[in-house]
Amino acid sequence: MIVNPQLFNYRLIIGTLVIAIVVLGSYSFSSYNTLKNHAQFVKQEVNLVQNELSDMIALYDEVSVDNNELASQLQQSKARMHVIMDSLRAAKANFPLISKYKSEIVALNQERINLFKQIQTIQNQKDALAQEAEHASKKLDMQANQLTMLAEENQKLTSIVNEVTALKLSNIDVSAIITNRSTYDIETENAHEADNFEVCFTVQQNAFTPEGNKDIYVQILGPDANVVSDRGAVTFGDSELIFSGKTSVNYRNQNLDVCTKINVNQKQKLKKGNYLISVFHDDFKLGSSEIILN
Repeated sequence: MIVNPQLFNYRLIIGTLVIAIVVLGSYSFSSYNTLKNHAQFVKQEVNLVQNELSDMIALYDEVSVDNNELASQLQQSKARMHVIMDSLRAAKANFPLISKYKSEIVALNQERINLFKQIQTIQNQKDALAQEAEHASKKLDMQANQLTMLAEENQKLTSIVNEVTALKLSNIDVSAIITNRSTYDIETENAHEADNFEVCFTVQQNAFTPEGNKDIYVQILGPDANVVSDRGAVTFGDSELIFSGKTSVNYRNQNLDVCTKINVNQKQKLKKGNYLISVFHDDFKLGSSEIILN
């Protein structure tokens, strides 16, 4: 059998090329699959990083603080997160870039944990202060109520003491008299004739009433409810008394008969009708009586 060397060489070369093409094709197909898988993995990692950033930004949006320094730190952290998000959208992602952003996310997450701890600490302090303020407010309300009750009780006791220690009158008698016709006073029931009212009463003995000089005021109200023979007003705290006459007595804790005359027609004649005569010690009404003039 005769073999042609040239033909053999051609066949060898062709066989070698075929083998090389097959090997290169297999390598290219393998490399393509590897690159495809790599791209998918990178895309998946980018999505994970973006989702994590979105979750962190959402957590920051839910937080509201009054502390200016912490609020500024929160805003700075959120701004850094938005910068990373924008960079992921704009730049072509690769492993070094993703690794860099992952490291920044770890740092941001730790920063978030520290910030949230500070915020929680401040909130706990605010809650504690609010509880203390509420407790103090309730305590003040209780004290105010107690003071109000004590003031009311004190006022009641003061009223009782004033009533017990007040002067007591009896036998109040009022008569209209004429004083300018003779040396003797003449009692009358005619309004146009009377020029004075004589008011008599007995200051009763009271062991609880302090001894000493006592100012007694007499107020006369005419038929028109106006004060007759107005001699001014005297003030006792928040109250004011317009009086028609005044007399002073030296009280010695014994029954004391008192009479006082009040000129009632200095400016004009009296009118017929009912006259109410009241007797006061300071602003405390001791008693009253009426007289009818024709």
